[in-house]
Amino acid sequence: MTGRVLIADAVANNRIALAAALGRAFYEVIPVASGAEALRALHRQRPDVVIASTALPDMKARVFCTRAQVMADRGDTPILLLGEGQDRAERHALLAAGADDVLDQPVDRGLLLARLRNRLRARAADAELTLRDDTRRALGLADAAGAPFQPPARVALIAVSAGPEIDRAIACLQARLSDRIERMTAEQALRPSATPPEAFVVVETGAPARGGLALLTQLRASPRHQRAALLYVCDAAHPKQATGALDLGADDLLTRGFDAAELALRLPRQIARKRRRDSLRANMRHGLHAAITDPLTGLHNRRYALPHLSRLCERAVERGRGFSLLLADLDHFKRINDRHGHAAGDAVLCEVARRMCGEVRLSDLVARFGGEEFLVILPDSDEAAARSSAERLRTALAAGPFVLPGGGACASATVSIGLAACADGERIASDVLLDRADRALYAAKDRGRDRVLAWSDLRPGPRVLSASG
Repeated sequence: MTGRVLIADAVANNRIALAAALGRAFYEVIPVASGAEALRALHRQRPDVVIASTALPDMKARVFCTRAQVMADRGDTPILLLGEGQDRAERHALLAAGADDVLDQPVDRGLLLARLRNRLRARAADAELTLRDDTRRALGLADAAGAPFQPPARVALIAVSAGPEIDRAIACLQARLSDRIERMTAEQALRPSATPPEAFVVVETGAPARGGLALLTQLRASPRHQRAALLYVCDAAHPKQATGALDLGADDLLTRGFDAAELALRLPRQIARKRRRDSLRANMRHGLHAAITDPLTGLHNRRYALPHLSRLCERAVERGRGFSLLLADLDHFKRINDRHGHAAGDAVLCEVARRMCGEVRLSDLVARFGGEEFLVILPDSDEAAARSSAERLRTALAAGPFVLPGGGACASATVSIGLAACADGERIASDVLLDRADRALYAAKDRGRDRVLAWSDLRPGPRVLSASG
């Protein structure tokens, strides 16, 4: 499944139709008929996104959003509201109460699915960065300091296609925000600058479209701007533009033209999210490097990997997201050290680390676990996917010789890999999972080395020690 979606609507036909549409898109659906049921499900079943009607039978939509926002464990869950006849003031009130968006019924299904994809991508990115930060704190490498002072943000507004009223609307926006709003052309926005904007607002409310989507693509692909907050403004007559903007990397969207009051609600959220991500990345770069990095290979070390693994075990229970674990050990590594010297062995370990990192996803963690042993953690990977990843790693290491220092000699190396998987929602201790991977690794050694074995391939029994390496 691509995500778990809670649907709250008193009208059974609405729930059924929406559940069917989401089911065809491979979402897991939790349907409920009232706000109270939705709040209970939000706490107990932990959905990734909530879609709720603005006409709940037991509470106003604003009250529902407010209660959801103050839930200690689910306050960051995105809420999309569906309603009919929402006037501008009510829409603003719902956004201020915590709704991520308010969509008109009958809803454009393509736009709704694009909204879901967008929110799930953002939530996954935030969750991964937060998980890494939690690991850092578990290691005692961070202080629980208060929020630092945040200066006004620099916001670039690019009107690629807009009516003559845009200047008045920009002045209205500036009056509502302390951030610095600067009008730019597309060329100016893409030009290098000493202090790049933290947010871009691309306005394309005129017809026909004049390159706003292409500009979004360029901004998201630019190394200088790819982490900036991107907001796209269009009008309701162009739902395909809106859908395209979300899929091309826009963080948020206005579909009713340039509404300064609504933009003043949305823009600070996106700037705050951008700054939080920047802060988490900086924490990882500066606070962790020396303490949790293996100085030889540059990989994370055992000190980082074990708390990270523990957090993933907790998340498997809390969020129903499983993962897999690979324990890889070089075969006959002692022979390389004995024949060519320890400098050669170090060179092989560095090349092994490089090849392994080239075969995994950005969200995967490769760590040097000790000596010639490496740990690979694969979030959101079941056993079948993990087995495929392990075979890629094994093949990559066996693919070619390792050039040794001095350039005159080469060495070959293979790897044995043990695999253990944690199923969605499974409660398992990290040391138990490591022991399973370790047993599978030793079985791979005993069965000839240069192979992948999973815990599920074995019958439980005492560990049998093989010859060294």
